Amino acid sequence: MTSLRAAAFLAGWALSPVPAQAQSGFAGEWSGYWRRAGDSMAVVLHVTRDSARKSWAATFDSERLRVMGIPFSELTLQGCCSVTMQLRGDRTTAVFTGTLRGSGMEGTFREEGQEGRFDYVRAGHPTPVLIQREVLFRNGAAELSGTLILPPGPGPHPAVVFLHGSGPEGRWANQFLATAVARRGVAGLIFDKRGVGKSTGDWRTSTLEDLAGDAAAAVRLLHSDPVIDPRRIGIHGHSQGGTLAPMVAVKTPEVAFVIGSAAAGTPTDSTEMYSILNSVYPQAVTAADSADARRYTAALVDAAYHGHARDQVDSMAAQLKGRPWYFAPPGPESSYWSISRSVASFAPLDWWKQVRVPVLLVYGAEDQRVPAQESAARIARAVLGHPYADLTVRIFPGADHTFRLPPGPAGWPGTAPDYLPTLLTWLSARR
Repeated sequence: MTSLRAAAFLAGWALSPVPAQAQSGFAGEWSGYWRRAGDSMAVVLHVTRDSARKSWAATFDSERLRVMGIPFSELTLQGCCSVTMQLRGDRTTAVFTGTLRGSGMEGTFREEGQEGRFDYVRAGHPTPVLIQREVLFRNGAAELSGTLILPPGPGPHPAVVFLHGSGPEGRWANQFLATAVARRGVAGLIFDKRGVGKSTGDWRTSTLEDLAGDAAAAVRLLHSDPVIDPRRIGIHGHSQGGTLAPMVAVKTPEVAFVIGSAAAGTPTDSTEMYSILNSVYPQAVTAADSADARRYTAALVDAAYHGHARDQVDSMAAQLKGRPWYFAPPGPESSYWSISRSVASFAPLDWWKQVRVPVLLVYGAEDQRVPAQESAARIARAVLGHPYADLTVRIFPGADHTFRLPPGPAGWPGTAPDYLPTLLTWLSARR
């Protein structure tokens, strides 16, 4: 259900006069479930009261969706007990209506004509409050803006710097994981990629060395922070970030461990072919369609990654336009071409061979963007090439590139059940 993705919601408050006794009974943390079509999802609701503005606000967390702090766009409390909440998504709006009854709350919600139920109880042991601190650091001309999420207590704490995936990724992309590790005693540093959010620069014109340098600068920032244990700072990178992680580790001696999540172990052009073909093959209805899709994709990748003439791509596009699998090549002005050429020579295994710190590799077995089994095997051979290797590999059955499982009957995606416990257990051994 795409309406429950973290980037899709808009914050806002609705005004409503409420009796004082309801105010004290409504604000706080609630634990419960959303239920629809025979499926249920655990949700934590956080309700706050702005007394000066006489308004309510609420956010929700869901481990299944791997989101935290998703805001409801509207929240009202009529009289003592009638609650209405709206959750605006990218394509739909879910409306929740319910009733407060002592230490419980229950009701129904509707979205696109589908109806479900929700029920909450007052949380007996509210989630510990984490410290969030805004940080700024530099790498050359680029100023990077981020958030350091700290566990309770004085420290010094172990810490993880979260690297970005491809594209314009902000700090929000890693907020769930950073919060999850902080609740287990490990600080998490998340930051906006160059040219995203509050960070300066432009990721589209930056090299992999630039991006690795940004991560290294984040590690050095933590290394000088008195609340962080300088001997226990690691990095977590997903997709492009996981592929780049060994370069960061080799170039940054302060890195004490590496988590490579969906890290490509194949050459960059092969990985691109694999990703594109997995996107177009489902639309290829005949063997000839599949063969033409492969020829066309190979020509596109050769032009983008190896500088071959684009004429062949344009000629094939004109011939194949209208096929069910067809996609137009990026325009001449697209950053796809320059980015592809800049990463074409990157050889991840050359960097993995030089890594001398503990490594955790995690993959979804059904990853359509990175060949999981092949990448894991190739990286494992590279890392295990030295006598003091410390390597753990986990491949989660049925999971995709982001460790999601197919949606349940309610349309809510699932997460591989061992994914988060694996990360947290492995990190606990680094504490």
